[in-house]
Amino acid sequence: MRYVIVGAGAAGLAAAQTLRRMDGAGEIVMVSGEPEAAYARCLLPDVLAGTRTPSSLALRPEDFYRRQGVAFLAASRAVELWPGEKKIMLAGGRTLAYDRLLLATGARPVMPGWGGASGVFTLRALADARALRAMAGRVSAAVVAGGGLVGLKAAYALKKAGVKQVTVVVKSPRLLIRQLDEQAAAMVQAELAEAGLAFVFQADVASLAGDAGGRLTEVVLADGRTLPAGLVVSAKGVRPRTELLAAAGGAVGKGIRVDDFMSTSLPDVYAAGDCIEVTDRWTGEKVAAGLWPLACEQGRVAAANMAGRRVPYPAPVTRMNSARFGKVDVMSVGILEGPETVSGYDRGTYRRLVFEGDRLAGFILAGGVDGAGVYTALVRSGRPARRWREALVAGDTGAVALGALAGV
Repeated sequence: MRYVIVGAGAAGLAAAQTLRRMDGAGEIVMVSGEPEAAYARCLLPDVLAGTRTPSSLALRPEDFYRRQGVAFLAASRAVELWPGEKKIMLAGGRTLAYDRLLLATGARPVMPGWGGASGVFTLRALADARALRAMAGRVSAAVVAGGGLVGLKAAYALKKAGVKQVTVVVKSPRLLIRQLDEQAAAMVQAELAEAGLAFVFQADVASLAGDAGGRLTEVVLADGRTLPAGLVVSAKGVRPRTELLAAAGGAVGKGIRVDDFMSTSLPDVYAAGDCIEVTDRWTGEKVAAGLWPLACEQGRVAAANMAGRRVPYPAPVTRMNSARFGKVDVMSVGILEGPETVSGYDRGTYRRLVFEGDRLAGFILAGGVDGAGVYTALVRSGRPARRWREALVAGDTGAVALGALAGV
């Protein structure tokens, strides 16, 4: 059996390991569009900040692929898929035949059409982090467009990298509007403001202006205001990379459409990770959920099915976010609004819990995240939890673990 995996992120790596465990004799080929082997993308802001080296992000030792019998093709971009012939073509014309194919192509950053000057960056790949760090040492002001997790991490890292003036432009009235409620977001904003970041709310970048040499000098907002900037980071979200499958006639919605066994609409072609569409367990909504733990789960399930098992992938909880900004840790899981919401603040930690009937459907922790595993297990398992709400809002997760989660 010949397996080809397109993509070397969390889903692709998990799939390769699972395939080798289940099929010791199969041929495994992994194709990566980046020159590096699999690395921890979530740690890219640390490379920008200078607190980690690029090599420290590697998820496996250098000899891992050789020892696992995986042919790793770095800097090799898949450009065409021919499902009738069961082949893919790489940039440059090389073709690879497969018996089973996994698309773990990830997502690409949204790039607004600002125009006007050079100096626009994203923070999605190691090449981005390296380029931003090099540029950070040459500018005194930077603008980050986007008040979500990626934007705030980039802004905080730029400040650590030595950029004197960093301004975050936020289209919404507050930070992290999709991840946190007003109180938790205010805690994050206060911490970042203390670190020296500035914020402009209910605004959006309209265009860029530069000097005679084309170098960026300022950002122009939609209302006409200008902000000084030697670089700008676009953190306006990502889009699943679906084009390879779509061009071959595969079904695509908000991402690549897969069935319960991670199969696409094309024969012997599977998909996993940030490129696919999934159904949220709590809302029933079709979404593209770019989350590391989900990508790992999907890669393992896809590989099991590629190896001939029949392993279904249950509808996941697609909202799981965590981050640390200075001394403030934040985490949110599940739905953030519901028929019954309780909250409390104690010893520097804010907790907000959302219940649907007897089940904990979502939560927010800010300040500290002790016991986060217990809250997450309750949301994911759907076990009865309402009787424990006072203990949960007080942070007494030890008692809850012994009670509500006994036997899980």
